[in-house]
Amino acid sequence: MSESDLQRVEMLFQTAADLPAAERGTFLTNACGGDVGLLAHVEALLGRLDDDALTLPPLPPLPEAAASPITEGPGTIIGRYKLLQVIGEGGFGVVYMAEQQEPVVRRVALKIIKLGMDTREVVARFEAERQALALMDHPNIARVLDGGATASGRPYFVMELVRGVAITDYCDQNDLGPHERLELFERVCHAVQHAHQKGVIHRDLKPSNVLVTMHDDHPIPKVIDFGVAKAMHTRLTEKTLFTQFQQFIGTPAYMSPEQAQMSALDVDTRTDIYALGVLLYELLTGSTPFDSKSLLDAGLVEVQRIIREDHPPRPSLRISTTGDAAVARQRGMDVHGLSRRLRGDLDWIVMKAMEKERGRRYATASALADDIRRHLHDEPVTAGPPGTAYRVRKFLARNRAAVVMVGVVLLALVGAVIGIGLGKIEADRNARLAHTKADHALEALDFLVSTLSLANPEVSLSPNVTVQTLLDDTSGRVATAFAEQPWAEARVRSAIGRAYAALGQHDRAEPHLRRTVELVDTLRAQADPLEDNAGFDAGDHYATLWALTNVAFNLDRTDAFAVAMRAREVGLDHVASAYPAVAEALRAFIRAVEAGTWSQAPRAMVGVPPLFDRAAKLADATLPHGDERWPIVADTFLVAGYEVWYTPHEPMSEHFFEEALAIQQRELKPDHPDIATTVGLLVGVLNKLGRSV
Repeated sequence: MSESDLQRVEMLFQTAADLPAAERGTFLTNACGGDVGLLAHVEALLGRLDDDALTLPPLPPLPEAAASPITEGPGTIIGRYKLLQVIGEGGFGVVYMAEQQEPVVRRVALKIIKLGMDTREVVARFEAERQALALMDHPNIARVLDGGATASGRPYFVMELVRGVAITDYCDQNDLGPHERLELFERVCHAVQHAHQKGVIHRDLKPSNVLVTMHDDHPIPKVIDFGVAKAMHTRLTEKTLFTQFQQFIGTPAYMSPEQAQMSALDVDTRTDIYALGVLLYELLTGSTPFDSKSLLDAGLVEVQRIIREDHPPRPSLRISTTGDAAVARQRGMDVHGLSRRLRGDLDWIVMKAMEKERGRRYATASALADDIRRHLHDEPVTAGPPGTAYRVRKFLARNRAAVVMVGVVLLALVGAVIGIGLGKIEADRNARLAHTKADHALEALDFLVSTLSLANPEVSLSPNVTVQTLLDDTSGRVATAFAEQPWAEARVRSAIGRAYAALGQHDRAEPHLRRTVELVDTLRAQADPLEDNAGFDAGDHYATLWALTNVAFNLDRTDAFAVAMRAREVGLDHVASAYPAVAEALRAFIRAVEAGTWSQAPRAMVGVPPLFDRAAKLADATLPHGDERWPIVADTFLVAGYEVWYTPHEPMSEHFFEEALAIQQRELKPDHPDIATTVGLLVGVLNKLGRSV
């Protein structure tokens, strides 16, 4: 059997040994992928797990002492320590409660390599864990106290005894609410940050490796088990760790996408950030993002695909979808209250920590802890829902069969931006003149709409619980309140839907936005020119469709492209009513893209930047500073930049990103994360073009 085969046997054996006996068969059948010999080999090892004569397949010779009779067990004296009882056991190691007999008498935890498991790789991993613990000195990390070797030559080390339970079990057993859970989690983040500062990546953060113990009636979380830790800058041991290549290191349910690649060379501290995000997800919702049993039932290739490609629901959506009353009760709330508690900040924090792309996660564990602290103190957090341009790009990346539609989506947004500005002043003036009898009703409606707009973080970046409450309370009363005023209902629903969407609550935004579109379609089909439209004009129609496009992309709805096409047509029709030549130029470009003739449409492409310039000038003339539609304009430029970046027209992306940045710098606070993102994009394209930054 080759060295790589031995490594695979050991990896599968370790994973299976940690599972309940009833689950091992299913796991191995899937993990071995039809390799009958491999399956038989691992099953044979498992069948002899408790046999004193257990040995792995032949490996390079071990030290002479390793072949000596093994007698360690409860009552055995190892150095200064008397073994009392087994308190933990994994695939390769056993942890005993032991009594230190000198120079002081105290209870400790003594970890020793399991019977017959002292292979070269296991010994190296064991020494790496001991060295990793020795590097650290933090109140929330179990301390290493001593180490040595038994009479039979097996290494051991001694740690402080952590009398605790898994952090998730502790929180559930004590019915801790979200606030208390977050306080514990923040301390775990600081412990992980300490490890990172010492150059150690844990690589297997999960509830069973974060225990909570009591000290003076206060819960103290302790990070344990650095058995698969990785050094960032130095080797933790001089022995070879064969797990550096082509093995699963970690636990699938908590494993980052890069970790699932099975190459330790591509793992950095952000791998632990991802695992912390999964742990926080579980603390808040009672379940991991991807079901552990489903992962165990899946084959290795499918597990890797799920971790790398599938997107779990946000915590609040998981709670509202499952409706698990028991989970909510363990957090001192009902299902609706818990879902509301998790929406917004906590959704954003968790999902940022678990981003597939490492560059979009928190850069450090302390940065994650800082956002938790900000949330607990009602301060604005740095995390937020991903921008529309990013969501569109990710949606397109997952649907490459529709790549020819990219340009169509781009032009939908181009036309719509121009549509926002063109004729806006005239439309507002005509609406006021045509409906003077409804002035008082409109004022009341305007007040409600403007109040709802405060919930949009693009407009008001400070948290506002009152507005959140207003949104939730108003949401269920719209149909009754405006039963005889369909245009008013459409306008209010549009405002509610856009506010929810801006807060990242897409599941709540969707029904309001779809109902708005349905109402407007019905009302316009009736086409009564004298009917009061409550100030709902073409610009509002587009803004609604744009928000619905945003929501559809975010929720991966199958009609996302169809909604985008509808938004494009509304924008182009509005443009055509005042600027038919501009509309025709846009339509010509759309036809070229739909025909797949990018290379044959250079004139159309050359004409796009001036159209954007004109759109920006028109928007400048019609949209006041702080208007909630400014993010739409900026997002349009960002999408445009994304879509031409890797095409023959790449230089145009610089122009688009500069326009987006100019808008953001004018409309957002200087430290807003969207500005940093756009600056990064601009630097990236300049570097690719060989331009100085």
